[in-house]
Amino acid sequence: METFQAETKNIKTITRVVAILVLANFVILAVVIGPDSVGYDPTYGPIQSIINFLIGFLTTGILMGIYVVFEVKKTFDLSHAHNILFVCVTVQMLFALGPLVTYNSVFENVIDASTVGAVSGSFNTAIFFLYGFYVFLLVSNDKKRNNLLSNRTQIVGNLFAAIIIPVSILSLFGLIPAAAWGALFILGGVILYPLFIIGVGDAIGNYSKD
Repeated sequence: METFQAETKNIKTITRVVAILVLANFVILAVVIGPDSVGYDPTYGPIQSIINFLIGFLTTGILMGIYVVFEVKKTFDLSHAHNILFVCVTVQMLFALGPLVTYNSVFENVIDASTVGAVSGSFNTAIFFLYGFYVFLLVSNDKKRNNLLSNRTQIVGNLFAAIIIPVSILSLFGLIPAAAWGALFILGGVILYPLFIIGVGDAIGNYSKD
């Protein structure tokens, strides 16, 4: 615990880095490449792959911090969701480099980088749902037990969950129009999620074991 205590400030910094990387990835996807682009982009695809790998890698560190500070293991439902999300983020991290490796492979490939990216991206809807469900449980349990999160962060977390959970479920059946999906994705994933993760970083950074 003493070792972890010394690392809490680092985890707080990591949440800021993740927020910046999420915003940077969105700028590349929506502005630089453009929403109409389909498939792996040889110019900016490598940057996206590396950014997504870093987001996944750093997010696993944040989840470890949450596990300790919020005493996740004391609550079955949150602990269960936490373990599932940790595995999913790890898998997502590994998949992030798939298109880059495939595109630059010195060997002949059966499938191309765009196909690899499409396959890995097909899991995102389920992972988004798990993110929303996990955030909902984290905020709910924090309200009941510790109140480590600020009121603003709790509100942001609940808004994020209220958007991401139903949108993810409806997306499974193609019930969200493309225009609406884009707007909800920006609100939930590009605005609310970074704000929430920064709030979590503040809670971890201010944590002290009595």
